[in-house]
Amino acid sequence: MGTQEYMQFSRKESGVLVCANVLIVASPHHADAIDWSEGSDALPGLMVLPCENTASVPVEAAAAASLIVLEIDPHNRRSMERLGELKRALPELPVVAALPDASVALVRMLVREGVDDVVSLPFKFEELLETAADVLAQKRSKRHGDIRLAPLFAVVRSIGGCGATSIATHLAGALGEHDTTGRGVAIVDLDLQFGAVAGYLAAEGRGSIADLLVEQERLDEELIRSVARDAADNVHVFAAPDAIMPLESVDTDRLLRLLDAIRQQYAYVILDLPANWTNWSLSALTAASSVLMVVELSVASLRQARRRLDLFSSVGIVGNEVQLIVNRAERRLFKTIDVGDATETLGRPVVGSVTLEDPLVSTAQDQGLMVHQISRKSRFQSDVRTIAQALAARFPAGGPA
Repeated sequence: MGTQEYMQFSRKESGVLVCANVLIVASPHHADAIDWSEGSDALPGLMVLPCENTASVPVEAAAAASLIVLEIDPHNRRSMERLGELKRALPELPVVAALPDASVALVRMLVREGVDDVVSLPFKFEELLETAADVLAQKRSKRHGDIRLAPLFAVVRSIGGCGATSIATHLAGALGEHDTTGRGVAIVDLDLQFGAVAGYLAAEGRGSIADLLVEQERLDEELIRSVARDAADNVHVFAAPDAIMPLESVDTDRLLRLLDAIRQQYAYVILDLPANWTNWSLSALTAASSVLMVVELSVASLRQARRRLDLFSSVGIVGNEVQLIVNRAERRLFKTIDVGDATETLGRPVVGSVTLEDPLVSTAQDQGLMVHQISRKSRFQSDVRTIAQALAARFPAGGPA
């Protein structure tokens, strides 16, 4: 095993070196194929250690690195074992896994094994550089104790028209009552083609989430808050774009970095997700503190909810990570399907049910208001507040310490 050393490898961001002493451990085929022509000015002290992905990593070489990029074959037990050996020997060393094809479920499994991030094979210089910089920046911030991520709730619909956006917007306002930080609640409209959050809350402004998804520079507080639109009850809206945006145009890594940046600035963050599922929307779910699925007490809604839960399980989102919110629950004596049936059918806990109260909800949304601004005695609002109280008890308000 030979070692190649590249001493003229430095990247600057805001005038400060952000990466140093990165060790790449990869099979000779991938190690030799790395093209450094783009990065004559990047990562000081980079080392490349060619070795098969089943060979043990020399601890002394890894200990000298600030970050290790490790080629992994997830289908090879020995390759996975050497990852475990490395983490046991150097538990504080950041590890980026390199592999040719990473599904959401695989990434989630690797994160459980202690991996900090993932890059693709063959190596792409720009991706490698950006990932290393982000991982090292996150590690530095954690050591300094200045990052505390707010709870992230992903609101998903079981079926179109089930009222998920109505629940998400009012839940944002209700969680604001449990904000002990004074930083407010953010709601991020990721329904990039048909998002209605800004309209429901009369949140005026020209910025949208698309402005941040295409932003190449560092996502600082000033930039993030310049895009957020203010609404009632100290709610801040990251609106869907005015023009329909192709779903496939979203970069998953950039979205996840953006969500982390938003979580650093607010006490709670809520995602309103689209009906169509993509790799990036599923990845957003894996980052959530809790997934809140809005269902109705109908055969169609519960059937579609079951299909979505099966999809979530396939990417590693299982058990009580998904909770149910039963919307439009009619309080009558004789019902074909009740809340207990939803729990039994779907095998997930119900965090709360919300009373059917039309046309009050639609009237409020048409005026860009919260329901309680029209009716202080609204049962809908009271039910949402009960759900918010249960969530806040389990997930205290976050944001910078």
